Amino acid sequence: MNERRAKGPRRRANGEGSIYQRSSDGLWVGSAYVYTTIGTTKRRPVYGRSFDEVRQKLDKLKGDAANGVVIPDRAITVGDYIGQWLTRVKETKRLTTWRGYESAARLHIIPLLGAKKLDKLTGADVRQFIAATRKKCLCCMNGYDRHRPVDEQCCSAGRCCGKHPSMRQIQFIHAVLRNALSNAMRDELVMRNVAKLVQIPTPRYKVGKGLQVPEVKKLLTESKSTRLHALYVVAATLGLRRGELLGLRWSDIDFDAATLQIRQTVQRVDGRLLIGETKSEASDALIPLPKVTKEALLAHRDRQDVERAEAGEIWQPHDLVFTTTVGTPLEPRAVNRQFDGIRTRAGLPNVRLHDFRHTVVSLLLSLGTPPHVVQAIARHADLDVTMGIYAHTNLDAMREALDKIEWDL
Repeated sequence: MNERRAKGPRRRANGEGSIYQRSSDGLWVGSAYVYTTIGTTKRRPVYGRSFDEVRQKLDKLKGDAANGVVIPDRAITVGDYIGQWLTRVKETKRLTTWRGYESAARLHIIPLLGAKKLDKLTGADVRQFIAATRKKCLCCMNGYDRHRPVDEQCCSAGRCCGKHPSMRQIQFIHAVLRNALSNAMRDELVMRNVAKLVQIPTPRYKVGKGLQVPEVKKLLTESKSTRLHALYVVAATLGLRRGELLGLRWSDIDFDAATLQIRQTVQRVDGRLLIGETKSEASDALIPLPKVTKEALLAHRDRQDVERAEAGEIWQPHDLVFTTTVGTPLEPRAVNRQFDGIRTRAGLPNVRLHDFRHTVVSLLLSLGTPPHVVQAIARHADLDVTMGIYAHTNLDAMREALDKIEWDL
């Protein structure tokens, strides 16, 4: 009789692991707790035909764990892993960026792929997922008409509003899944990123609509009667994004040096107004302050001083340039509503506040400003963005360029 078997398994110290022989088939089994790639501990078994074989395997398992070699958790599902990945992403990404990732995962990825084993996910699964997502009814998915009686809701009795995710939305959802699986590869949970096997057509972006100078003047004339006239002047002359306008502080402006620093933004996320970082490192830049913009801001500061005095103790000192009448951050949607009235009175119902940004870039390019200078003013991280999305060439400019070609016919 085997000596080890006769004496029975030796009792091992706490944390050292355990070894025993199964009575059903005589196979020796050992197990120990080790760290997995998802940051948890898990009991990991090893098998062998003798006590010594299992002990060697168990010692190696524990030795690897002591040296920082983590064990892949093969039982994790796509939904569980994406939830853990989102927790990590939240620590490194802007909250608005994380909110987009979380929304794509919650509304699209997890409902269709969440139950699948992460290491069993295939390219065919991703293709089926993309095909199903394209056919989704956005009205039903977001519950837009859940307040209506069941028989009047979209897709009831076979009726559908026909609103489906756009190609841009499909691309974004696929990108979130692809990023999550790339992270799973780094965690050594999967051997390859199957989402990369599925090609998504690149959507055609609508080129931003630039305004003509007379149109800008109309809008600024109409805005003079509002308390936020300076906001529209800054938008029209510097091309700041809405969140950057609302996050601008007086301490970011140097009137003596005529410069302005973009350091933060104000955005609504999860029902709350949040003051956060700028869109990218390139967005956080120092730009010159034009004379007309400086004058508008100085006049706005005088107006705000009056409002502060009238508010008294209820004034909240956030140092923001554009605030409510009690000093609190402005609601982005409230700014949009005010601008709606301005554009309507100006006879420009289809203009957006963001079109000021497109206008500044296009106007500078049309005046012959070097592209790299325009890129610095617009604070784009990539020159291709400046030239590819915001550069507008009208028919007259094209005709003038072509007329320079002279042929001796």
